[in-house]
Amino acid sequence: MLTELPPLNSLRAFEAAARLQSMTLASKELHVTHGAVSKQIRVLEDYLGFALFVRLHKKVSLTDEAKRYLPHVQAALQTLSSATSDLRRQPSKPQTLDINVLPSLTINWLIPRMEQFKSRHPHLYVDLSIGDFAVDFSQGRYDIAIRSCTAIPKGANYIKLMDEDLCLVCAPSLAPKLQNIEDINHVTLLKHTTRPELWEYWAEKVGLTLTQAQTFGVEHFYMLSQAAASGMGAALIPRFFIEEQLANGSLVIPFDAPFTSPYRYYLLTPKSPSLPLKAQAFIDWLLEVFAPYRH
Repeated sequence: MLTELPPLNSLRAFEAAARLQSMTLASKELHVTHGAVSKQIRVLEDYLGFALFVRLHKKVSLTDEAKRYLPHVQAALQTLSSATSDLRRQPSKPQTLDINVLPSLTINWLIPRMEQFKSRHPHLYVDLSIGDFAVDFSQGRYDIAIRSCTAIPKGANYIKLMDEDLCLVCAPSLAPKLQNIEDINHVTLLKHTTRPELWEYWAEKVGLTLTQAQTFGVEHFYMLSQAAASGMGAALIPRFFIEEQLANGSLVIPFDAPFTSPYRYYLLTPKSPSLPLKAQAFIDWLLEVFAPYRH
C-alpha cells in the first residue's frame, strides 16, 4: 500500500515554486492565484513537518530539506506525466456498444448522423438494432435503448430526449385540396397503426370534428412518410423525421397546425449508479445533436 503519498496538487505547487523560485510565477504557470499556491505549499509543509521555503521580499529560497526533496518530486511528476502521455497516445481498446432504437428514429435521423459519432470514437464498434418492445436490461443484451412512450419508463434509468412535435403533411399534388382545417375531412387520413388515436388527439387540439371515414394505416413513420409523399393522403409525422423531405419538397405542410403528441422520446440505460465510459460517450454525443429539438 502507498501510505506516504502527499497531496498531488501540493507537490505540483511546490515543484513549480521551487523551480521558478517565485510563488507569483508558479501561480501564473499553474493558472491559479498566488494565495492558492501558498496554501498548497503550507499543506505540504504541514504534511512533511518542516519548512520548504525561506520567504524573501520578491522570491523564495529553498531550505536544505527542500533541496533534497525537489529532484525526487520532479522525477516522480515526470514519470507520471510521461506514462499518462504514452497511454493517451495509444489507440483505445476496441469495444462494442449495443444500441436498440425505434425504427422511425433510426432510419431517417440517427443513421445519417452516426458517422459523426464514429469519427469521434473510432475505437467503439456500434451494434445498432431496431425495436419498439419493452427493454429488459437484466438480460445484458443492450447498453442503451431509445423508446417513445406516454409515461416515464419503469425499470431503467432514463433521460428525456424530446417531445414529439407533429406536423400535418401531404404531397405537393394534394396540397391544393387542403386550404384549411375543415378540408381534412375530404382527403384520406393516413394513420400510424400503433398510434391510431393521433388524429383524434390532433382534431381535439385544433377544434375539429372528424367525419372522414376513409383511412389507410401503416405501422411505422417511415412508411407513413412514403405514403404521404406518394399522394395517398394527409399524415401527422414528427418534424424531425421528415426534415429532408420538407427541404426537398417531396412533402409540404399545407397549413400550419402544429401538435405536440402525448408521446415523449427517452434514452434508457440499465439501473446503475454509474455507466460504462462507452455508453456515456454516446449519451454525451446524442444530447449534443438532440439539443435543437429539446424544449
